[in-house]
Parts: sequence; C-alpha cells; structure tokens
Amino acid sequence: MCGEIDEHVLIGQEMLERARALTKRMGLPAPDAAREAPTGLAEADGRAAYMERIFRTGLAQALNDVARAGEDEMIDALASQAIALARLAGFLAGQLPPEADLYRAVIEAATAGHSEPREMAEEQAHHHHHHHH
Repeated sequence: MCGEIDEHVLIGQEMLERARALTKRMGLPAPDAAREAPTGLAEADGRAAYMERIFRTGLAQALNDVARAGEDEMIDALASQAIALARLAGFLAGQLPPEADLYRAVIEAATAGHSEPREMAEEQAHHHHHHHH
C-alpha cells in the first residue's frame, strides 16, 4: 500500500508539472486559488460528489451558452459543446499513464450521459401521466 501511495504521489507531481506546462503553452488562465478545491477523492463518495459538481457546473454553463446564442445558432452551440467536451474528456484521460486505461470509463460515461435526457423525459411523462388519474 505504501508503495502504491508513493507511486500516486509521483504520478501526481508529474501531472502537475505537465498541467503547468500545458497551461502556459496553450495560453490558459492560471489556476484560480479562490475556487473550491476538490476533497475526499480517496473515497468513492468523495469522487462521486466531485464528479457531480463538475457535471452540474459544466451543464449550467452549457445551458447558459445555448440560451444566450441566437435562435438560429442554439443547435450549433449545443452540438459544438458536446463535441468539444468529448474532446476535453479524451484529452484529460490521455494525461494519465496508459495503465490507468480511462478510455472505457469515459466512453461508458458518455453513453450513460447520452441516455439521461431520454430517461428523464420518460420519467417525467410517467410522473405526469399518474397525476391525471
């Protein structure tokens, strides 16, 4: 276990250096110290809460952008975001060592996310149907 923790720390340090270099090379803003730092990631509940926070923040921004786009560009805004965020997911997964093999998890998450709006609509229709009786 101790060796595994040391390896995680070493990989984390390497990732941090790569992140700093990417930030500089790609002209990205520096990390925001005022933002809430992720915590509890060593536990499944902490990771789930962190992923939910990222998802909800990203969804809110995406829906805001779509709402602010011109009526004739809303569909293009939404499609562009989906493609760009899929690229971002692949890019982030590619930062980890190959043995981490996040590709399958990323694809499964994209597949699950793709079916969520339909499931929500079906659930709402089912709920709405019961209130009419």
